[in-house]
Amino acid sequence: MADDGTITVLSDSARELIGLDGDVEGRRVDDLDLDPAIRGLLTDDAEIRDHVVVLGDRVLVVNRNPVLERGRRVASVTTLRDRTELLALQSELSARQSITNTLRAQTHEFHNQLHTISGLVQLGEYDEVSRLIGTLSRRRAEISDAVTAHVEDPAVAALLIAKTSLAAERGVDLRLSGDSDLPRLDPESSTDVGTVLGNLVDNAVDASVSVGGTSVEVTLHLDEATVRLGVADTGPGVPPDRVGEIFRRGWSSKASTVEGRGVGLALVQVVCERRGGGVTVRAGETGGAVFEAVLKGVQSGVEQGAEAR
Repeated sequence: MADDGTITVLSDSARELIGLDGDVEGRRVDDLDLDPAIRGLLTDDAEIRDHVVVLGDRVLVVNRNPVLERGRRVASVTTLRDRTELLALQSELSARQSITNTLRAQTHEFHNQLHTISGLVQLGEYDEVSRLIGTLSRRRAEISDAVTAHVEDPAVAALLIAKTSLAAERGVDLRLSGDSDLPRLDPESSTDVGTVLGNLVDNAVDASVSVGGTSVEVTLHLDEATVRLGVADTGPGVPPDRVGEIFRRGWSSKASTVEGRGVGLALVQVVCERRGGGVTVRAGETGGAVFEAVLKGVQSGVEQGAEAR
């Protein structure tokens, strides 16, 4: 693109990503029918490094480098990369990693507890052994029961249990609302719900920790093939003037990079909209932010492996 905003060369893949038809070479960016998010990036003079933008049902990563001639900028080269599927896979792997990390931490903790029990036995403190075992069993059961009493889907339940343990390590009480109700879902729906839930919970915990908040509440409901998911945090909230762009531009309280939390929020929007739903954010009644996601076309009551028979 020339320095005056005129497009000199546009590849077929870039044309498809930004939704342009016809001959556009030689025309100015301001004269094209472009999404405002893309137009703003193309007309901005600043150098761009891995900027995340949501365009329709895609998450794009944008880079722009200047073209210099004798030390003077005469043009720029902008590259667009579609990272939607890759980011979705990264999000799913992140959810699995959360569960793995929790199991690893629990194994380490279990070894420490066994050493404590062994020491008490050697000291003959059998009453203390009994009380310790009772306390440990009760704590484990409380976390698991609090989730499985309301969430029947094993993948979503496992993710919530893992996130609860990880949040506790950071001083945040992650809890599931008492009126939540989610049955077993079909595998594709379960994966999508896990992607949305995992990213929103991570964002909520990060936001809460950043200002000393200590709680995050999750709500889950399935109503007539539609999952409604809410995550309320005790963070700083979302500035009112940024609510309109928080998902569209991959906004985050952190830097918006390919690995940043902004990408997670952008991915949440894409997943929800692909399922005919959406995601919104509003201020909480006592501070913080409340994210509400809707995913449609969800099947329930599917037993594991049933789809293969």
